[in-house]
Amino acid sequence: MSLKTDLRSLQEGGEPEIHERVDLRAWTALGVGGLADLLIRCRSADGLRRALDLLATYGLGWVVVGSGSRLVPSDYGLRVPVLNLSGNLSLWELDVAGAVAWSGANLAQVCRAATRSGLGGFDALTVASGTVGGAIQAAQRGHFPLGRVLEWTDVARPGRAVERIRQPWGDGAERGLTLDLARHVILRARLRLPADGPGELRIRLDEDGVGNWQRQPRTAGPVFIGPEGVRAGVVLAESGCLGMSAGGARLSESPPNRICTSRSARAADVLELTQSARERVKERVGVDLETALCFIDEHGHRIDP
Repeated sequence: MSLKTDLRSLQEGGEPEIHERVDLRAWTALGVGGLADLLIRCRSADGLRRALDLLATYGLGWVVVGSGSRLVPSDYGLRVPVLNLSGNLSLWELDVAGAVAWSGANLAQVCRAATRSGLGGFDALTVASGTVGGAIQAAQRGHFPLGRVLEWTDVARPGRAVERIRQPWGDGAERGLTLDLARHVILRARLRLPADGPGELRIRLDEDGVGNWQRQPRTAGPVFIGPEGVRAGVVLAESGCLGMSAGGARLSESPPNRICTSRSARAADVLELTQSARERVKERVGVDLETALCFIDEHGHRIDP
């Protein structure tokens, strides 16, 4: 028996869906990346658990791809299986003090609906791009301070029941999350109003503004996160980085701190542009920016540009 044969045997119940030689350009906001050997599309928690258990029996890891809003996969593609969460895993519902959202849910849609329903406090999140699961992973790296609205997270891992991890609240909540995501996949999360009431939430990623980026095709960002008290878009402008390009990738001038790509762009262009901009900012204004995009090699390992 082979992995593909065993995976296809799971499809008898309708899921997970198995796709081979998938073009990652269609799965990333920047439209870059090579071919993924295997994409496993899961539409329910049960389907996801079956897929994880099978991958574990073969000793394989995985890469989770949601909306691809921050993902920059290798031009050589991905040899590690790709998991995509859709269907029931992209649903969400509001309650009297927040929302329960599955990992594949669009975070901006959830927060816009909460705001329209009179649940103040989520309005600053309505500009966020990507899925709930992707935002939690970014928060784990300190790039997206969800700590003040994240109450708990359900995670799945091979051979185990779904585990609920409660996020500690308080002064430390803004400094990133405390989840151990190694060999785990985020299933769903409970978002609730900040303890200090509506209108108090401020998201660091929005400091440089969003402008009209949502109407621009093939764009992603924020690209950089500045140190505490430093706005990345400002230091990029002061260093003359806005409008910089490498191959088919360009740093946007309005709004700043975003990357736009042409159809000919490669992941290598995005990586080169990111590295060049960081070096220029460090050289000219002495600020060390952190990269918010997620670069991965063909084995799914993160690359630090």
